[in-house]
Amino acid sequence: MHYLKSCLEEFPETCKKKYGVAFDLASIERKVAYLRRHSPLTYKDLKFFESPEHWWFKRFWVFPPEEHLGPALKGVTFDFWNLPGKKEENLIGKLLHAFKAIELVSIILRFIRPEKYAIFSSPTEMLLEIRRGRSPIETYVNYLTDLRLIQRQYRFGRVADVDMALWVLHEKCYGTHKDTKIERAFSGDTFLIRLIAKNLSSRLNDRSDAQLANALREAKPDLAALIACYALEVLIRKLAAAYGTPDLASNDKLETVINQMPNYGSVDGLRKDRWRWLKEIRNNLFHRGRIPTVMETDQLIKEVLRLEENLKSAIANM
Repeated sequence: MHYLKSCLEEFPETCKKKYGVAFDLASIERKVAYLRRHSPLTYKDLKFFESPEHWWFKRFWVFPPEEHLGPALKGVTFDFWNLPGKKEENLIGKLLHAFKAIELVSIILRFIRPEKYAIFSSPTEMLLEIRRGRSPIETYVNYLTDLRLIQRQYRFGRVADVDMALWVLHEKCYGTHKDTKIERAFSGDTFLIRLIAKNLSSRLNDRSDAQLANALREAKPDLAALIACYALEVLIRKLAAAYGTPDLASNDKLETVINQMPNYGSVDGLRKDRWRWLKEIRNNLFHRGRIPTVMETDQLIKEVLRLEENLKSAIANM
């Protein structure tokens, strides 16, 4: 059995170990199933979502008081039956307007439509490094998008099942009830690791190679040096073309490009000597596997950032 499916099967037992009671979320689903076609949502309906006999809702959350939530729900209809769809974000927004917290909104959606929705929980959010949106709605949609991808990849019946499996996975990898077998399976899960890496790097997607190298300087210095070495040659070649040497063939050696570039603008003999020095650092990395020192990496990054600015100015003046 796939390790995530095993995690799902162990959800009741893991809850019991962690909280002293096995949650019975399926019973809540059955009690609120009528709301799929019952568009109005009233304050009285919320008693089913709290259900202290089935789970510890009140240990983690609290609904707004009736005097605030009742009027906010009055006269509002929610088309739960046709979710998800083009109006998904609109409906989530209507629920958020009433309940004020995206976690409460996610609980409503998870129990009414468990096939497509899940509780927005911190353990799952942290496990997947969910991309933060410009609003709680966008962040929750990002959360759902990732869970739906995992659902399709591993053929889970419901999105809620994915969330329960990931909650158990977090507990077994980072919680108090660790499981080395599950940890090994997770570390070797190419799909999940790539999804997490994509989420982590999402804020860097619009960065140039020079900016990316600079951003990774502290977190991944070796990778920062590698990117800076690559950017060095690319940017020198582009700057050479912008400064009037477009006839240089793409297969010309970088030394040839440097030698034939005119002393113009920000380029002079000292600058070219600097490039030759950095080129040797690059060659030692690419051809000999010699990792640049801290100082060399800093100089590489400083130079590619400067080259990038030089190129922007040259293009603007063309």
